[in-house]
Amino acid sequence: MFSFQGMDKREIVVALAGLYRRQVYIAAAVVVSVALLMKPALTGVGVGIVWSLLDSLLLVISILKGFNRMSERELKFRVFMNFVKRLVLALVMLYLVFRYNAGIVWMLVVFTLMHLALVVNLLIFTGRKEQKKVS
Repeated sequence: MFSFQGMDKREIVVALAGLYRRQVYIAAAVVVSVALLMKPALTGVGVGIVWSLLDSLLLVISILKGFNRMSERELKFRVFMNFVKRLVLALVMLYLVFRYNAGIVWMLVVFTLMHLALVVNLLIFTGRKEQKKVS
């Protein structure tokens, strides 16, 4: 989705930290909005936000681990393990929602919206990179 060409590892870590920080700010804004407008949906929204932030964190960590030189076989194994971790996280969150009757619809809506915000943040990150390259 985006390229790290021309950036050293420190710049990439700073950029990814900024990306994750924006995700946390968006999550805080969603929680405050829901707390003020729809208190009954707060539990499902909270679970959706926690799930989204943990999933985004797994994504950022997998990007940072990808900087190590490795064979194609190791890379495929890491991608598979990342998939397994994200799947287990999804199953745990779904179990918690069903166990505590926390509003699965709100959880899925917030999870989807938070990931759309992540994609927008990645596009902004990529756009800045392209502008630097042109200048």
